[in-house]
Amino acid sequence: IPFISIGQITFKDIMSISSLDQFKRVMIENNYEFDSIDKDGDILYGFNIAKDSIKGNKSTSWAWHSKTGNRWSVSFTRSNLLSEWLGAEADNSENSYDLIVKDIKEKCKFYKIITTKISKDDFSCYSCASSTYKGKIGFMIREKTGFIKHFPEE
Repeated sequence: IPFISIGQITFKDIMSISSLDQFKRVMIENNYEFDSIDKDGDILYGFNIAKDSIKGNKSTSWAWHSKTGNRWSVSFTRSNLLSEWLGAEADNSENSYDLIVKDIKEKCKFYKIITTKISKDDFSCYSCASSTYKGKIGFMIREKTGFIKHFPEE
C-alpha cells in the first residue's frame, strides 16, 4: 500500500494534452495546484505541494508546461517514506508513472531514443496513434523519479 498518495494522471489524460488549456485542465481535474511561473514564463503545477520559502516547495509530482509551444513534462516520485525507512523497494504497481508507461508500451509504437540537449537524459520515445498532440511521448527514470515528456515534432 503506498504511504503517500499520488495524483492519478492516466494514459488517457496524457494523450489529451494538445494545448496549454488542455494541460491546465488535466492538472486541475487531477487535483494538482498552480505553483509558479518561472523567469522564462513556463508554468509549474504540483500535487499536494508542501510550501517552503527557504528550501523550495516540495511535491510527489510536478508538471511543467512551456510558455511557447506545446512542450510539457510530468514527474512522479517512485519511492515512499515507508519503503525507504525499511530499506525495501517501493511498490510502484499503482504509481501513475508506471501505469502510464505500461500503457504507452502496450498501445503505442517505439520511435527512438531522444537525448535532451541540456541535461543529456535519454528518453525512450513512442508514437501514439490515440494522442491529440503533435510529436512523441518519452519516458525515463532518474534518482527515483519517473519523467514523462512531450517532444514536439521538430
